[in-house]
Amino acid sequence: MSLDTLQLFILILINILSVILGAWVLKSSRKDKQNQWFVAMDLLIILWTNFSYIGSIARSYGISLLFYRLNDFVVSLFLFVFYYFFVSKFLKIKKNRLLNSIILIGSTFFALLSVFSDKIIASVKISDWGSEIIFGKLNDFLNAFAVFVAAVIFYFGIARYSKLPNKEKLRVRYFFLGIASFILANVVFNVIFPALFNTTRYQHFGDFSFIFFLAFTAYAIVKHRLMDIRMVVARSLAYAMLLVTIAGGYATTLVGVQNYFFAQREFSWEQTIFQIILAVIFAFTFQPLRRFFTKITDKIFFKNDYNFEVLLKKLTDNAFSTLILIELLYKTIDTLMKEMKVSRGFFVLLDEDGQIHTSQAIGYAKTPEFEPRDIKGFAKHEIIVFDDLEESSHFKTMFRRYDASIAIGLLDDNDKPVGALFLGEKNSGDMFNTKDIRLFEILAPEMVIAIQRAKEHEKVQNFNVYLQAEVNRKTKELQQANEHLRELDKAKDEFISMASHQLRTPLTAIKGYLSMLLEGDAGEIKMAQYDFINEAFDGANRMVALINDLLNVSRMDTGRFFLEPTKVDMEKLVDEEIKQLKNTAAEKKLYLKFEKKKAKIPPITADETKIRQVVMNFIDNAIYYTLSGGITVILDADKNNLIYKVADTGIGVPEGERKNLFSKFYRADNARKTRPDGTGLGIYLAKKVIEDHGGEVIFESKEGKGSTFGFKFPLKAKIKKELTIPPPDLAAKAKAEAEQATAPSGTPNASDKQESAESSQNQEAEGQIKSGIF
Repeated sequence: MSLDTLQLFILILINILSVILGAWVLKSSRKDKQNQWFVAMDLLIILWTNFSYIGSIARSYGISLLFYRLNDFVVSLFLFVFYYFFVSKFLKIKKNRLLNSIILIGSTFFALLSVFSDKIIASVKISDWGSEIIFGKLNDFLNAFAVFVAAVIFYFGIARYSKLPNKEKLRVRYFFLGIASFILANVVFNVIFPALFNTTRYQHFGDFSFIFFLAFTAYAIVKHRLMDIRMVVARSLAYAMLLVTIAGGYATTLVGVQNYFFAQREFSWEQTIFQIILAVIFAFTFQPLRRFFTKITDKIFFKNDYNFEVLLKKLTDNAFSTLILIELLYKTIDTLMKEMKVSRGFFVLLDEDGQIHTSQAIGYAKTPEFEPRDIKGFAKHEIIVFDDLEESSHFKTMFRRYDASIAIGLLDDNDKPVGALFLGEKNSGDMFNTKDIRLFEILAPEMVIAIQRAKEHEKVQNFNVYLQAEVNRKTKELQQANEHLRELDKAKDEFISMASHQLRTPLTAIKGYLSMLLEGDAGEIKMAQYDFINEAFDGANRMVALINDLLNVSRMDTGRFFLEPTKVDMEKLVDEEIKQLKNTAAEKKLYLKFEKKKAKIPPITADETKIRQVVMNFIDNAIYYTLSGGITVILDADKNNLIYKVADTGIGVPEGERKNLFSKFYRADNARKTRPDGTGLGIYLAKKVIEDHGGEVIFESKEGKGSTFGFKFPLKAKIKKELTIPPPDLAAKAKAEAEQATAPSGTPNASDKQESAESSQNQEAEGQIKSGIF
């Protein structure tokens, strides 16, 4: 083979390989910027090598000079295009505006200088073997600029290399190998050979060394998915089969028919018409044949393929359709296995402390044992493919241990490892391609969000379980405490009831004897003695009232507080109570007046004794807690209710203490200061009586301005009646016996007074027990 033939063969090979690579890459994704810049670089390579070859073989001075200058024009542009493709698009280094501008301006400057001046290529020399370049004065500057661009490319490649994923490292290596081969060939043919042989005859072989760069690039594409060309290969094969079929069929048919029907004829119109008809027939068969061959190639290349958008939507729907973590992981693996025809898969998730939180596997006879540090390593490297790794890689060892072919790392927004998804090999034996990688790149952040949602839901669920357990435990403790309190309360009620009964008997006797002393039954007493005895008698009365209050509270708590309803004239009742308390009010220089809002107040059904005590209690309290001004008692009625109010100008109730005012034994601070001997039982018992009658308490107050206490009763109330009458108190009998024992013999009317006292005390005791006086 001659040198000229070898040159032509290499040029044709470079052109074919460049066209195929450019077409494949552009076909795979026309809108991808990286692919567009690769195709631009590929086109410049074609122009570079062809212009160099034409310039070298031209025998015309003008043509040779033109194509050599065009060659340097393309070389200058290539420097920027290759730099920008490799640095900005492949390595994705963006913040280099100044450097980009410098290289762009330099490339443009030398490109224009190459075409429109003799500073780069001064002339050419025509010889027997072809044309030889005579370089201009600035050619060395172009070479220096080219070295500078190459140095920048190598610098960025080396600086970025350690930070790249393993699959990207392999691609960078192949690029470097291609560039290094190209540079080495140019040094040999453009520097060493001219120095040795004193000729530039072989300089275009340096340009032909692009075949090494293209070869390494093609290998990176096919072996390491530099750009996904499977679709392009399949379609190219389909069209090649289509063209071969149509061309072959057309040629065979045409030759056969011509040999059979037009063998001895010269050109004729019949022959031309036949060729046109045959061409039209084959033209109409183009689309059916194209579909046929496309279907065949799709079955060969895409029998296990999936619809990218449909699968991504299905995975996204799965991710956000459940908050149960295990269900989420299972659905994701199951969908990937079914759609991508993957043999097996498993998730491993880490907790906040970096330990194994959860794992879920499908397709494994035995789930692999995981190491947290391994999962962290996979998570930080995002996507790692087994086939892209070198044998010395420790990840490859881990892949074999976990029986997996690809790992998809899961990182949160703070680059903290969340876990990893591992998948086994495809059932078809195909490699994971760029389409798969793209799917995983989109899926990974969505899965992180879904997993975090599920984890938070899991925390809430666990907290709810814990909270429910704590509530149950505290409820049980509270029930036990309440039971204990009920027992204590019951013991307290029993004690109060017993103590009250036991105290009332001697107190009744004391009252009886003090009454007899005041009435002179034991002889005349002096005025000073009378005052002492009267004070003692009042104290005994107050003690009896307190004991009665305590007994009524006990009866209420034990459900033995009953009412004896009768028809009650409230107007008369209120008027009587006001008359009894007039003197008490007058002694404090207070007014006490009675206002009736209606001429006729209808009677009500109520326990007269208890209602009387409520009426009296509200007026009595108003007198006690009013220091100036007076009290107004109001009686009114509407269609359904009787309304009773006692309004005073007294001390009032502080706002913060109103909510507890009707509680047992509770007294406001200002009330305790005004009346230290109060018990806090009066209005508590009054409220109970009012509610047992089906009524409601009326209460309004303003501290320092006075209060309004009262009630509202339904005119037709349904109240519970007492079924039995407790036995009378024995206090009267004790008094009578004491009186009889101490009375002097022959004292006139002694037996009568004893009998009268006994009857009176029996009636009093019985009335107190039955009515619940407070």
